[in-house]
Amino acid sequence: MRARSVALNVSLGCCRHYSLENAGQKAWLSRSLVMIAHQRPPPVDLPKDLPEQFFSQLPKRLRPDRGKRPIVVHSPLPAIKKTCPDPVRTVQESQLQLLDPSSARTALFSRSNPEAAKPGDILHVTFRSGEPFSGVFMAHRSRGQDSSILLRNHLTRVGTEMQVKIYSPNVTGIEIADRAEKRPRRKRLYYLRLPKHDRGEVSGIVLRYLRAKQNLASGGQSDVFSGGRSTNKKKKKR
Repeated sequence: MRARSVALNVSLGCCRHYSLENAGQKAWLSRSLVMIAHQRPPPVDLPKDLPEQFFSQLPKRLRPDRGKRPIVVHSPLPAIKKTCPDPVRTVQESQLQLLDPSSARTALFSRSNPEAAKPGDILHVTFRSGEPFSGVFMAHRSRGQDSSILLRNHLTRVGTEMQVKIYSPNVTGIEIADRAEKRPRRKRLYYLRLPKHDRGEVSGIVLRYLRAKQNLASGGQSDVFSGGRSTNKKKKKR
């Protein structure tokens, strides 16, 4: 009984394998027939005596009345070296014209100007928003529209430095409060950070400059302040 069942299983396995092979052949045969039936038709030339009323139904590339397409030749663009030999400098000059149209700040720190600010001078800077700042002119960083100056002062007995952008829209004015008596030999006075050479607080010098400026602006009619009180008042007779 067991041998009979084994022979039956073998015969069934052979039938299953044969059916799978036939199924694959049938699929391949049907696929090949479909490919043969759907071949691309050969191209057919257009009739020479085709009426013009059928031209609109044809693609543009096959229309007999299309003609040859004209070739447009464009003139070459001008060389950038001729139109703008130094683009970085051109952009910087255009920005400086917007930020400093009167060239007053450029002349204030120009090397060719004998009245320009020099290292060692005391500068007074006012801002559009915030309190003004005064200090000793230590260094000048020349970078076009990004040029800046470094000022040093003492606030509450603590050395304070501020880097001010010369062409910043937030800066409303830069004034020279006091000139240095002797011009230093160096261009950058970083040695002022040492206690031996530190000039200390310069608010008193700036305050005297502002009082003198106010007196000149009013034509000499304003009083000269001394400790917040006027000294031009007449003394009362006893």
